[in-house]
Amino acid sequence: MAEQIVLGYDGSQHSDRALEWALREAAVLSAELQVVVSTGRPVAVETSLYGSFLAAVEEEAGTVAGQAVARAQERGVPAVGVVARGDPAGVLVERSRTVSGLVLGRRGRRGVRGRVGSVSAAVAAHARCPVVVLPGRWTPGVRASRAGAGAFAGRVVVGVDRLGADNPALVAATCYAGRHGLGLTLLTVVPEATTTFTGSVDLDRAIRDQLLGPAQAMVGEVAEEVRAKDSDLPVETHVLFGVPADELVEAGRSAELVVVGSRGYGGFRGLLMGSVSQAVLHGGESPVMIIPTGRESDPAPGRRS
Repeated sequence: MAEQIVLGYDGSQHSDRALEWALREAAVLSAELQVVVSTGRPVAVETSLYGSFLAAVEEEAGTVAGQAVARAQERGVPAVGVVARGDPAGVLVERSRTVSGLVLGRRGRRGVRGRVGSVSAAVAAHARCPVVVLPGRWTPGVRASRAGAGAFAGRVVVGVDRLGADNPALVAATCYAGRHGLGLTLLTVVPEATTTFTGSVDLDRAIRDQLLGPAQAMVGEVAEEVRAKDSDLPVETHVLFGVPADELVEAGRSAELVVVGSRGYGGFRGLLMGSVSQAVLHGGESPVMIIPTGRESDPAPGRRS
């Protein structure tokens, strides 16, 4: 069965960027694209007016979906349009159970269709498949414009924690880098909060070195495991001191993609939807891929456990 990618779409400039990403990804994976436009939850209006109102909303949504489908077909990508009633986040999360990936813009249009951006964090936190969120500054051809610019140009960056090679985010990042001919950067951060300033330069350096050693050993072991599985994949490691959120956002200024998990450990504990992941999702300049690593029992938006 062919892979399927779902695009949350509302016709805005931001969702057009997401459409471009989804079209490129569908072409690489030979996947079908589902363009989903949500009409949102019914609003409280006079019963006698509701029928015509809903019909108008659904007609507009169908037109928006049809325009995206036509663009996909022009590019040779098989696509279908889906007009869905209900909470936009809940609609997308439900579809995430049976597809290969979800793609969203960071923000959407205000009004009837303006719901994509407002639900991107909720979808990222609860989806059962990888979710790619496109930043407002991403434009087609970004790889060419970043060639040779920045420490992480042409690379997929993934945060490494104590889950090591078993981290689903690492597995996804490795797969993406291999499929797209990109390098892989394994990044771990020793949080500044773990360092203590003693007033002695030599003692402070010694403490930092003691913290640095285990982090380097951990990320080095993970890199060797990755290389053992794919010797052709260019793998780099970086161990930094600082604030994990800040370092990942900084890496995203030049990286092709930043990959994080929906839960984290160690220096990246609470990666979604905690402070680190929120910073990467909303402050980064590169596309962000969020990999589900939470419990299967976690309730979807709008549902009770």
